[in-house]
Amino acid sequence: MVTVLVTPTVFRLVLPSLSTSKNNPTMCWKGRSNSLNTNGNNFNFASHRALPVKMQTNDPPEENDTEKRQKELNLNPRQLDLIMDTFGGKLLHGGLVLQQNFLLRSYESDPDGKVSIEALVNRLQESTINHLKSLGLQASGLGSTPEMHTKDLVWVVYRLQIEVERLPTWADVVQVDHWFASASGKRKECDWLVRDYKTGETLIRATSLYMMMNTKTRKISLEKEVGAEMKHLVFKSDPIINKAKKKLQHLDFETADYIRTGLRPLWNDLDINYHVNHVKYISWILESAPRSILASHNLSVMTLEYRKECGWNSILQSLTKLKKDGTSHSTEDGVVEFDHLLRVEDGSEILRGRTKWLPKHSKKSSESINMVYG
Repeated sequence: MVTVLVTPTVFRLVLPSLSTSKNNPTMCWKGRSNSLNTNGNNFNFASHRALPVKMQTNDPPEENDTEKRQKELNLNPRQLDLIMDTFGGKLLHGGLVLQQNFLLRSYESDPDGKVSIEALVNRLQESTINHLKSLGLQASGLGSTPEMHTKDLVWVVYRLQIEVERLPTWADVVQVDHWFASASGKRKECDWLVRDYKTGETLIRATSLYMMMNTKTRKISLEKEVGAEMKHLVFKSDPIINKAKKKLQHLDFETADYIRTGLRPLWNDLDINYHVNHVKYISWILESAPRSILASHNLSVMTLEYRKECGWNSILQSLTKLKKDGTSHSTEDGVVEFDHLLRVEDGSEILRGRTKWLPKHSKKSSESINMVYG
């Protein structure tokens, strides 16, 4: 085995800072319906403003950054629906849903010319950030609100579920709808519906659970002020995906069927919070999946549960266990399922996962794709 060491070119990117804090926050990070049910939910910035407080002095009460931004906008729900962001997206349902179109690039393609799952998840994350930007609620980093910025808080991904009905190809235009399914002072849930822009065909459904972490203590934090800041952004709709009920399995060297060791993060795998971006973990778990399945099957369902941060100096091991082999017996749907585990060399778990794969050109793809882990 020959190891080739490639020294990356170092680029220096200077970003504007909103404060003098040394720690710039960032984001590292269920029933099905194609329609969005508003349930009479209207978003109104006026209802989100703080009530005036009587003061003993003549000085007006101080406003936080969010309140100032809301007064600057001074928009009603109908006006919010007309806002267009710089990337060509638009706000719907009184600002509760962001709809955005993406042109898929050739460098986002896999060997079959389909968009890679990593590129897809990156697009989903971008739509979440753009939604907050369009509402004027992104203070710094990748999705940190003004209240989070003042308290050194960031969003980190805890769970991600994706259902794929069909992967688009490069040069296709996809339409992504994003909304916040829930929000509190500790967590938020984001939902996405991805369609073919030309035909309206549903391509992908996804949902993700984020937890709020303090960048100094590296622990999950509870901040009621952040919950109050985001509660008016929640869009009440039917669950986009059934939540996975089966517990994701622990693997070790004895129980795994396929193992890949010596995986190391590269400099460009880090985000601005100096830990590995959650999308990179997807590449690593697939490193230990058999190449024959990757070549003959398409990803149908992916469920990931993030357990721990991964830093630049980590050396990782990717473990995969065959859960169901539809290619070795005659029942004949050809469905293959894997359990995955990503861990550091000392055995600490980074991520648990489960994937489901359908044979390419399968006549049963549309029927089988509706089966969700549950």
